[in-house]
Amino acid sequence: MRRCKQCLMPDSLPGSNFDSEGVCTWCREGYPPYTIRSEQALTNKFKGLGAHAGEADCLVGLSGGKDSTYALYRLVKHYHQKVEAFIYTHGGSREFALKNAEQTCARLGVKLHHTSLPGNTHAEAFLHYFKAWLAHPDATSAGMTCVACKHLHILGSELATQRKIPYVVWSSTPLEYSPFLAIRHTGDARQQFQRDGLLQSGLKMAKAIVTSPEFAMGVMAQPRTSILGCLAVFPSSSYLRLRYPKVKPLMFYCFEKWNPQHILNTITTELDWQIPAEITEDWHTDCVFNVFKEYMFQKMFGVSYTDAHLSNQIRHGYISREEGRIKLQESKQYYAASVAPALRHLGAEELMAQIDLSCFDVEV
Repeated sequence: MRRCKQCLMPDSLPGSNFDSEGVCTWCREGYPPYTIRSEQALTNKFKGLGAHAGEADCLVGLSGGKDSTYALYRLVKHYHQKVEAFIYTHGGSREFALKNAEQTCARLGVKLHHTSLPGNTHAEAFLHYFKAWLAHPDATSAGMTCVACKHLHILGSELATQRKIPYVVWSSTPLEYSPFLAIRHTGDARQQFQRDGLLQSGLKMAKAIVTSPEFAMGVMAQPRTSILGCLAVFPSSSYLRLRYPKVKPLMFYCFEKWNPQHILNTITTELDWQIPAEITEDWHTDCVFNVFKEYMFQKMFGVSYTDAHLSNQIRHGYISREEGRIKLQESKQYYAASVAPALRHLGAEELMAQIDLSCFDVEV
């Protein structure tokens, strides 16, 4: 395996296309595009609301992680909006994340709503597709392990509709995008990177159903969870716009620059936000299922979501390549040690016999 001379992406990932200088496609093309609109643009959006009958101006999707916590803090303290929040809990939720969310809302005087799918639906959906991936490892089954997670977009939009809240605020950034799922390099200079559309995604699903009995069983076991999760995969999905026409998604970090160190300094100082000492990386560690996402792509391509996230930060000047390399090495060790406890958390220890942790033993 070779790693890009500028970022940390390896040549084992399809589409990396290293040039003669050892630089990957993602660096040559500036992946992912990230342009911030400005705080004033966000202020103008709220000014444009005028009088409305809603219980609040916006509803924040709060995970208990640092990015959504900071977004909530800024909306209340800087933009002086009337804000409510909701947290989506499931079988993979971390206790510390829920505690952070509740503590943050209490300190800011924000109403917190709890949402979830019925019973153990989320964990069951995950296990169906993870077992399908173990039988036939591919990117489609790996992506579907988190299909239940996408219901948070539905639950948030539904709650906002009920409470007549015009905006639902989400806290992801383009710097989280990875080349593994739903994003492809088009070769078109005007739009170099493009998400898979509904048709392309549907064709991949159909192929997986035909070629993998285990995958087909997962779909049949929870058809509603699977289909609606696919339709609501992004906050801006056409399905959500049509079903909840009075609610608009608002991507907070399209207006304010995502600055991880500033975010962390602010929320730890102002809100006493904390994560357990044994967790070395604060990104996505509020969810147990993230451990398996890291494992699956590491096993398939020798690269994980963390490689992509750190490489995006290097490319956009947030950290140096050496800082990213150290963080990446720590993350490989962390996730290798986390798979067994995560399976115990889900009551699926028997699957450990099918896990190959040696995939994390890579040179960084």
